[in-house]
Amino acid sequence: MNITKRISSICEHIDGQRLADIGTDHCFLPIHAIKSEKVIAVIATELNAGPLERGRANVAREGLLDKIELRLGDGFSPIMPSECDCATISGMGGMLIASILERGISVVCELNQLILSPQSDHALVRQTLHKIGFEIYAEDMVKEGEKFYPLIIARPCEGRVCDYSDFEYEFGKLMLERPNDDFYAYLDEPLRKNKNIIVKNSLTEARKAEVLGVNRAIEDFVNRGRPEKINVIAD
Repeated sequence: MNITKRISSICEHIDGQRLADIGTDHCFLPIHAIKSEKVIAVIATELNAGPLERGRANVAREGLLDKIELRLGDGFSPIMPSECDCATISGMGGMLIASILERGISVVCELNQLILSPQSDHALVRQTLHKIGFEIYAEDMVKEGEKFYPLIIARPCEGRVCDYSDFEYEFGKLMLERPNDDFYAYLDEPLRKNKNIIVKNSLTEARKAEVLGVNRAIEDFVNRGRPEKINVIAD
């Protein structure tokens, strides 16, 4: 079984004994979490029967059906409160992850840890975590092939105030404080995207100023932290 860098990185951050893996797909993450002794049991959920059965076949092949239980259902709906103490959601868009968290709040609020890896709408995921009473206490950025995967690790905030700027919601307050090489490489993507938005779209002056402001903030951040690494896009 091929364990990707992303799966390995997610498992390294797991802090719990009983994991819920939402949208498990091939079930590679639960298998690795058990085999690396990060957890003692997993409930792996899938919305569709086909992927669930493929995951079940992989679990059976590894001889782990006694430790990994596969359940069919949407998000956290197949799981009862307190059945698990940590959860992972990866390989989905941020809007879907935010919706899963809010719809599964009765289960989510009983968890000690969430590890999320959204493919888009990163700011929305961070905002939703704060909205439902979780604080982000660690972040990571993983490059796998040509794709970048943010890891957002959160726990119940227990009344602590989470104060983020729009820029920190978009790129991760802790990631900005402790950036790694993959994060610096990732920042080239929003720079290019914003440049294309300005060139190819008819924007109001206010919107253009907003996009240019984000790009300046990214470039300032990279120039302060890693001037030897920056590859600022030429006009």
